[in-house]
Amino acid sequence: MPYNPRLMATSRHSDLSLKYVLSVPSGRKDDAEIPLVIVMHGRGADANDLADIASALDVDGIRFVFPNAPKPFEPYRGMAFGFTWFDGWPPTHDSIDDSRQLLLKFIDEVVERYPTPRGKLVLAGFSQGALMAFDVGFRTKQSLAGIVAMSGALYEEELPNLTKLPVLIVHGTDDEVIPVLGARRARRVLEDHGVAPEYHEFAMGHWVTDESLRVVGEFIQKVLSADS
Repeated sequence: MPYNPRLMATSRHSDLSLKYVLSVPSGRKDDAEIPLVIVMHGRGADANDLADIASALDVDGIRFVFPNAPKPFEPYRGMAFGFTWFDGWPPTHDSIDDSRQLLLKFIDEVVERYPTPRGKLVLAGFSQGALMAFDVGFRTKQSLAGIVAMSGALYEEELPNLTKLPVLIVHGTDDEVIPVLGARRARRVLEDHGVAPEYHEFAMGHWVTDESLRVVGEFIQKVLSADS
């Protein structure tokens, strides 16, 4: 990932239904009521994978939470590395439903654990995590400011109620893991349901860049600054 995050402290936690990494670049305490951004990693990674981007995205004091997917990723029998939110692509129903229920519970737990102003919650994800951000973002009972999908896609087999939330889609035109057609398809499905996402393509592969993170940071700042 070609970016240079500022030095910052992160902490690892296992007090909720999913393990997670907590990052507060501003140094605000756990009882401070500040906006919350939950970021979900991709397949074969873990909660630490995206934690460094918190410093690049932080605006006016944000609490970042990076949950760890529940299942070890086993590309071959007996060989495992990192974790996964679901099996297959597109996801198998049972595996995505298991993670959906865990994430919905986890989001509620995080909001209860860390004071968050109403409407100041963003769900974001990369790759598999982007698909999960879409899937739970339109299902959670929490009041969201927006959804960010980086290099992901939309699970269409069981679409949630697609309400008019602010959505950002960012994808690389050279992505060989999840081709850009997945992002274009997600955009079209959302638009067909009355959701008008902000959409950006970049000349990059299956990763993030300074340029793509700048767009993500601007979107987060915009939606968190809006009236709830």
